[in-house]
Amino acid sequence: MMRAKVNILDRYVIGEVVSPFLVGVIGFILIMIADILFTLTDLIINKGVPFFSVLKLLVFKLPAILVLTYPVSTLFGTAMALGRLSGDSEIVALRTSGVSMLRIAVPIIVVSFGISVLSFSTNEFVVPWANRVSENIIRQMILRKPVTQVREKVFFKDKENRYFYVKRVDPRSSTLHDVMVYEFTGESLPRVILAKTAKYDGDRWDLQGGIIHKYDNQGHLAYEATFTSMRISVSENFLGYNEQKTSQEMNSRELKKLIDSLRRGGVNTRSLLVDFYMKFSVPLTCFVFALIGISLSLPRVRGGRAFGIVMCIIVVFSFYVFASVSRSFGYGGIVHPMLAAFVPQVTFAILGIVLLVREVMYR
Repeated sequence: MMRAKVNILDRYVIGEVVSPFLVGVIGFILIMIADILFTLTDLIINKGVPFFSVLKLLVFKLPAILVLTYPVSTLFGTAMALGRLSGDSEIVALRTSGVSMLRIAVPIIVVSFGISVLSFSTNEFVVPWANRVSENIIRQMILRKPVTQVREKVFFKDKENRYFYVKRVDPRSSTLHDVMVYEFTGESLPRVILAKTAKYDGDRWDLQGGIIHKYDNQGHLAYEATFTSMRISVSENFLGYNEQKTSQEMNSRELKKLIDSLRRGGVNTRSLLVDFYMKFSVPLTCFVFALIGISLSLPRVRGGRAFGIVMCIIVVFSFYVFASVSRSFGYGGIVHPMLAAFVPQVTFAILGIVLLVREVMYR
């Protein structure tokens, strides 16, 4: 009998959370799609971009939008559900029946953890592929740019099986900044060429201010030479735009492999490490927001919905400001990349746990 009552309570609380969560997901998706359409309206009307291309772009943008909406929708669902239960005195009734606040919170915590897992899975297996397709649509169909142009902060290669990495591209001066070239010469480890800048003209690159590294079979540096200028020829047919990936177009395994390769070449991978750790920290935000929402959505007076919505807005604004600053600190090398990615979540999780313990002890 007790188990049946517990299952009924779980289903009831979960149902109260899931409905506003889904409403929040749909609402936030519509808002973000409207923002994208507002940006593309000029292209549709004045530049003759087919509506089908825009619709296709929106479809492939949806996975990335979903990941962004999950945390806010989790907080919204928690605030609305507990605000209603509190406003209708159902929380009081449950407490009078001997149900603790922690027991009421358990199904919400379980659901939020499930949403975090869903968010990670979407971000890991769907978003990178969808982002790459959507960027191809923007470039090929909407911006009408050639598909073989060099992109920033991606790995690509030519027909000679040489791998290239360019940190920044200045198309106005035809200049590449922070260039790295991996040349496979038949040995187990490649020769690595690093250059501060490079001028490109078709299939010719003039590297300037660089250094050459060669490694032995154990990975130790065997040869090093500097150069003022160096000219290399590259195949006209670069591995196309479709094969060049940014960190947002790679899953965690691909990004980790890229980071390890760049490290061996002596390239600073700080910003990529921040992006790598954020692939794990961002989905965790759903769970963190639920912890915060549980305690802040239980006002001691009626009218809990209004209080919950206000606190939802404050928490979202505070968290994302904190997360943006922390990410910038990580990119700039002020804090360790892992700390930059996880400190906001850990900080707000601790705050949520403290508030939840207070609710459990004093209610």
